[in-house]
Amino acid sequence: MNLMRSGLTRYTVGLPVILCVTLLATTADFRQPQNLINFGGQIAALLIVSLGQMFVTLTAGIDLSVGSVVNLASCIVATQPDPFAGVALALAVGAMVGLVNGLGVAYANVHPLVMTLSTATFLQGLSYLVLPIPGGHVAPALTWLATGTAMGVPLSFVWCAVAVGAVAAGIGRSRFGLHLFAVGSHPRSAHLNGVRVMATVITAYVLCSLMAVAAGIYLAARVAAGDPGLGAEFGLESVAAVALGGVQLTGGIGSAGGVLAGALSLGLLTNGLNLFGVSPFMRGVVTGFLLLAAVSMQRRRVVGL
Repeated sequence: MNLMRSGLTRYTVGLPVILCVTLLATTADFRQPQNLINFGGQIAALLIVSLGQMFVTLTAGIDLSVGSVVNLASCIVATQPDPFAGVALALAVGAMVGLVNGLGVAYANVHPLVMTLSTATFLQGLSYLVLPIPGGHVAPALTWLATGTAMGVPLSFVWCAVAVGAVAAGIGRSRFGLHLFAVGSHPRSAHLNGVRVMATVITAYVLCSLMAVAAGIYLAARVAAGDPGLGAEFGLESVAAVALGGVQLTGGIGSAGGVLAGALSLGLLTNGLNLFGVSPFMRGVVTGFLLLAAVSMQRRRVVGL
């Protein structure tokens, strides 16, 4: 993938580096092994959701339902006695949600903001019906997948590495990836060149929802419970992560490496605020500011070209 299509810039790469160096220089607690393990656990879910959000963003769309999908997936997993049945059911529901979103955007021509916001509202209510209060039971096997270690490496880092590697290969070395960039850059031109535009958009939304389900399963396993509010912040934060990672919200430009950089930036900010004892409400303030700054620095597509 060439640098222009990846969206990587010195700002994308530089921000997490600057934040990391600053935290290393200003607080000894940041260097503690337990803090690094906690950091990996905190960032894994955001990274997974953001990678899914990138699929949709590359087609010039947006999915605000990812937070509600995370919530519902965690509730489903926590209420099923068989962990494998719970995971399978959550994935099936996620695929259905993505299919509905994709059909609404691609065929019914509903604006992605309206379509996914409507879905988010519906799913949030459904989450409270499935599990009215945080709780339930998560199988120890699933809990180990989120909190355990393999050969001394925390499995949260394995989740991150697998997610980034799979998505990078999927968009950089497959026909589907080429179609994503083509549809996001110019859907009419893509159609004339034989790309199935509607099928590509629908697939992007399905993949986005499935990634959100994976994050919901991970979070439920990490806290050993389901929670209808577990992913409340991921709708905004996933968009902020892809924007900070150089993914153009107008479509056609982005990379898994950029999303990793964006998620690291948000994760380092959150970790730094926690270490300095800053109010957790500042997290939303900082995220909103960074999203505005990232979008403001993105190039504008000229209408009619």
